[in-house]
Amino acid sequence: MRLLKAEFGEADRLLRRGDADWSSRANENCVPLRPMNRGLLIDVGFANHCYTEKFIQGIHSPDQIVVTEAKDRHRVFCPIRYELSFKLPELIEALPRSKVHQTSQRRNYVYVVRLKLKKRPYEIYFMLQRAANNAEADLRLTVESAYLAEAGSSFSRRPNSIRFVILAHKILANQPVKFAPR
Repeated sequence: MRLLKAEFGEADRLLRRGDADWSSRANENCVPLRPMNRGLLIDVGFANHCYTEKFIQGIHSPDQIVVTEAKDRHRVFCPIRYELSFKLPELIEALPRSKVHQTSQRRNYVYVVRLKLKKRPYEIYFMLQRAANNAEADLRLTVESAYLAEAGSSFSRRPNSIRFVILAHKILANQPVKFAPR
């Protein structure tokens, strides 16, 4: 795990301005959030899907399996994902200046990056949660998967974007993250 210190001056400015992205109203499940005047600490971890791919019978052999997640869910090493995974720490550090999109599962988000070398979007899927009370960090970000999107990906058609700093503040304050219906 590594700690990302995100500067949230932009979110503080949006909060004071009353931007439509931000809901400062509190309810019984929410904590009103004031400008933090400090960096937010995010504990970042990376799952094995960042460097493995799904085992496919006929394409892969059983001796290639490196991870078994369940009885019928196996993963094999992927050299392309592995090579790209070395870019993840730098890309994650750019999140506070970026927008992310909600996935169809609604509990995860995707950060889409155009890589100069590959000419295809690199999709970074992550979960963002409040950290445990005794943790050093404020939030926990787990990169669940990261891979090059197939040609013709829906990169430009992804709905439901939100600035990462706003998302982080909402999760920290236990406020709902609302997107337009799909």
